[in-house]
Amino acid sequence: MDQNEFDKKIKYFHENMPKECPILYSMKIIGSKWKIPVMWYLMLNDGQHYNELKRSIGSITNTMLTKSLRELEEDGLLKRVSKGTVPPSVTYHLTDTGKSLIYTMGDLFEWGKKHMEKETQK
Repeated sequence: MDQNEFDKKIKYFHENMPKECPILYSMKIIGSKWKIPVMWYLMLNDGQHYNELKRSIGSITNTMLTKSLRELEEDGLLKRVSKGTVPPSVTYHLTDTGKSLIYTMGDLFEWGKKHMEKETQK
């Protein structure tokens, strides 16, 4: 992005800023350390069980995974589907609201990939 494009984008943000900052609102919903990885792995493989998500994410604790899943469900970004069987079978799925973050997540993916590559070239 050149300086002119950057300046146009900043001008747009200034002209369209509501009373509450949309960035702060967004971060309130998805800003914890683990919510974005939870949503990312659900985007990559919808309908995962709890233990599948835990294995995909890696170093997340049971407490943080449970907390993140509950909060994402409360905020309408994912849904918990129980099959009502014994033993219980529960899967997690992104809602349409959660899926609408695909472009943002894709941009984060590309940004991270680009900067990781720069780091390995040093």
